[in-house]
Amino acid sequence: MQVLELQHDDYDDTSNRDFDSVDTAFRKINKNATNFLIWKIENMNVAALPKDQYGIFHSTDSYIIYACSLKGQPCGSDTVTRATKGCLERHIHFWLGSETHPDKSGIAAYKTVELDNFLNNHATQHRETEGFETPRFLSYFQKGIKILNPESIDDYPLSGLYRLRGKIIKEMPRISWEFFTSSDIYLIKTPDIIFVWLGRASDTVDKVRAVAVAEDLMEKCKTTSMAFVDDGYEKTLKNHVKMEFDKYLPLEKRSVLPENREIYKKNPPAIKLYKCVETNAKYRVSEIKTGPINQQDLDYNDVYILDQDSLGVWVWVGRRANDKERREALRNARGFVKKKKYPACTRITRVVDGHEPQEFKTIFSHWKTENTVAKPSVSKYDAVAMENRPNMAAETQLIDDGTGSLTIWRVNRNEIIEIPKEKHGNFFSGDCYVVLYTYRINTERKHLLYCWLGARAVQEEIDNATAKLTEIDEDLGGIGFRARLIQGRETSHFLQIFKGKLTIFKGRGIDFDESGRNLKQPSQYLLQVYGSSTYSCKAVQVSVKASSFNSNFCFVLKRSKKSFVWSGGYSTGDQREMAKGFAGPDFELILEGKEREDFFNLLGGKVPYSTQISKLDFDPKPARLFRCSYSNGEFGAEEIVFFKQRDLVPEHVMLLDTDASIYIWIGKLSSREERRLCAEWAIEYLQSDPAGRDLNISMIQIKQEQEPPTFIGFFPIWDKNHWANYKTFSKIRQDIEMVSPNREGNAPANGSTNNEGESEFDRYEKYPLNILKEPNDKLPPRIDPLNKELHLTHDDFVSIFRMSYKDFEKLPRWKQQEMKKKAALF
Repeated sequence: MQVLELQHDDYDDTSNRDFDSVDTAFRKINKNATNFLIWKIENMNVAALPKDQYGIFHSTDSYIIYACSLKGQPCGSDTVTRATKGCLERHIHFWLGSETHPDKSGIAAYKTVELDNFLNNHATQHRETEGFETPRFLSYFQKGIKILNPESIDDYPLSGLYRLRGKIIKEMPRISWEFFTSSDIYLIKTPDIIFVWLGRASDTVDKVRAVAVAEDLMEKCKTTSMAFVDDGYEKTLKNHVKMEFDKYLPLEKRSVLPENREIYKKNPPAIKLYKCVETNAKYRVSEIKTGPINQQDLDYNDVYILDQDSLGVWVWVGRRANDKERREALRNARGFVKKKKYPACTRITRVVDGHEPQEFKTIFSHWKTENTVAKPSVSKYDAVAMENRPNMAAETQLIDDGTGSLTIWRVNRNEIIEIPKEKHGNFFSGDCYVVLYTYRINTERKHLLYCWLGARAVQEEIDNATAKLTEIDEDLGGIGFRARLIQGRETSHFLQIFKGKLTIFKGRGIDFDESGRNLKQPSQYLLQVYGSSTYSCKAVQVSVKASSFNSNFCFVLKRSKKSFVWSGGYSTGDQREMAKGFAGPDFELILEGKEREDFFNLLGGKVPYSTQISKLDFDPKPARLFRCSYSNGEFGAEEIVFFKQRDLVPEHVMLLDTDASIYIWIGKLSSREERRLCAEWAIEYLQSDPAGRDLNISMIQIKQEQEPPTFIGFFPIWDKNHWANYKTFSKIRQDIEMVSPNREGNAPANGSTNNEGESEFDRYEKYPLNILKEPNDKLPPRIDPLNKELHLTHDDFVSIFRMSYKDFEKLPRWKQQEMKKKAALF
């Protein structure tokens, strides 16, 4: 276990501060009101930023941002100051520009502590650095943030270069090719034309946002023309536009390299927990545990650091920690980051015991607050009710009351065998099943497809079950709902369609019936019954031994025609009623502690079993939404906090984590490759979760405009016609270019051509000619040394070979090799 001692040199700011005074800039804050305020460090003082400048930052400055909202609600630049008696959630961020002076950053840091003291030390403190902002910080600015050079103000200069990456627009020091990468979008502002340069690996969402920013620029700067420029196709612009572009970015000096950015770090190291102790004027940080971390690992007398490596560092301050530890927690965490030699941009967040934000709680497998509210019971859950009340459907994960029709197939090697109706609900742990559920909403007929995989099923049949699921889905025309369930993690609705009588026996069905139709079941068995309602109940076969008993559950013992229902001392009346459904008409109810002596003889004698009461009243985890995209050879995901329906982009695949299930939302315009990669990334996401997630949770694929209420209910507002007038980027661009066409008529636009040869050519990463002419052992690893020509831009290809790639591809192989040798690309 690692032990670190923080020294004088490990701190950015080692001076003593007086935190008892309150800056006049903070005195006007209403502590009991929602609010969103920004201050800038000017002349070593705190100055309030005008509202019309919210979202504009300078790279040479430091800022303090205060966001206060009702607990769990969004906040931002449009938040209205309103007094409330509700429970408030406070966040203080200090944002440091990439070129800010240490004196400014030091003032921002200690003034943040001063503001926190004024707010009774309950706020969460965040250290933000330019280009590495947290999703929460970016969520405050719906239109994104602008990072300008020191001499720039809101009114843009006559000419300039701006890089758009996600929600961040950054002004470059000057207009030059040296700042260009194929992953991003750039706006080149000139007195006459706004150029929108589209990196070949840039994201669709960013392209749409770039148009909005360009139109805003045109309005502010009174510019009347916009021109789209495709990465590698600059020379296809119309002559007068190309000449204007060439003035600012000479085409003969063009040099654009691909940039491999990973939005989500794959397989990050396990989270580590450190305890912080100050003794003899030395601050010692001692490693005490490697994740997963439990809430019980935190003692409210102490301070802890939770280290997620490059993903960020959290410092948790117990409620009984002294004032000095509370004030210096973020400073000490910064010292820890320096001692560990992590990048200066590493995110650091300080949280206070009893006021932890949701982002912190998700690090833990379970979290419980003192006022955890039990889930309300459900009285009506027919399909119409759930469609009309999606919030209830999301909370209960019920689509209807389960009264629809069922078709069930058992997978037997590479074929499927339909199970007769009288045996529906009898599953075996060594088998795989495909379940088709059909129900109606008014006059509309809907289908759901489930794939249930037994815990002891062989891989061959697991693969065949997945293939059969796809096959049935295609036969039905693509029903829009496909769920993969692994034994033990069945969803509420799956249990509901069996009316709370799903029974899972050991072994394979074929062990009891050679036809494979599961016409038989064991004659003697012991079932452990889980749940207390039709949508939470199932029974699982366990060993016929008294050691299988557990005082929290009910069990059903079957011996020939006789059944016994054993009721644990901590089980409820509802649990007993559900257990009776598995016992048949002839059964004997036995209460724990009141068993007859001969009862345990049926189980091989009385032996010890679990009698400890179990409590599972943890806080429910809120859903998390991730936008997944395949870009520049890397697939990653970006979390969207306080998400809305508009965040579901048809060109992408989205992942919604509801804790109990993973929904994979498939946009209509997403690629087949992105759909495949998202399913793979979902597993990586679960594997890397610091909370130590169960990899067997249900995976549900749904299609755009076929979303079930169990998915819709996680969104605050849902409009079924939301996508009716949706405009793709291609359509937006087409509309603009119809007014002001700036391309030669015979030149294909990158990514919008119907020419299959060109589109295949465009999928390869592009490099400048001088790099491609390097010896093979010095080439970047992503370049195919046998096909260097594929890594040329369109313009370079035409310039070298005097033809398009489509024409080149038609040439005989020997001719291609000869031309490549002449170009020094062989």
